[in-house]
Amino acid sequence: APALAVLAGPVVPLVLLVEMGFSPVVALASGAVSVQVGPTLFLGAGALGSVEPIKDAPGDAAGLRFSLSGVSPDNIALALSETTRGRSCVVRLAILDPTTHAVLDSPTVWTGTLDQMPISLAPDSASIGVTALHRGQTFRRPKPLRYTDNDQQRISAGDTSMRYVVSQSQHKDIWPAAAFFKQ
Repeated sequence: APALAVLAGPVVPLVLLVEMGFSPVVALASGAVSVQVGPTLFLGAGALGSVEPIKDAPGDAAGLRFSLSGVSPDNIALALSETTRGRSCVVRLAILDPTTHAVLDSPTVWTGTLDQMPISLAPDSASIGVTALHRGQTFRRPKPLRYTDNDQQRISAGDTSMRYVVSQSQHKDIWPAAAFFKQ
């Protein structure tokens, strides 16, 4: 209810929150100051960070690109040592109280997995970019499982329900002629 009241008011302070599943978790806020949401502290990236606009259309599963400029060489070394592909990524929109700037609500607006992390180095500055795939693209990929005993054993060891699938699929059934049933 308080968030709805702020949304209906004349001034609506909003902050974009990005949480990437690295180890440790990277949590950044689009504002200039840090924002505390539950146990997570989202560090303020301010003008150094950017997020592509989120396009929300039915059936659309567009990815996102995040970038952070002005990165120190120590942090570049940390970024190079991390594996990026497959890590979780959540983008939330925090609705703040206009007077206290406390977080009233932070609904999730986009979820997906990280894909690539291009790094650009220059003598006086460096920037890190991260691309992320929408979770809808992950669900569209083909699943590498078949209806075989080996795949069933991989999923659930000891389950023998698929043991006879191959032999039964290649078995020829011979039915008697219709005259046999009329006797």
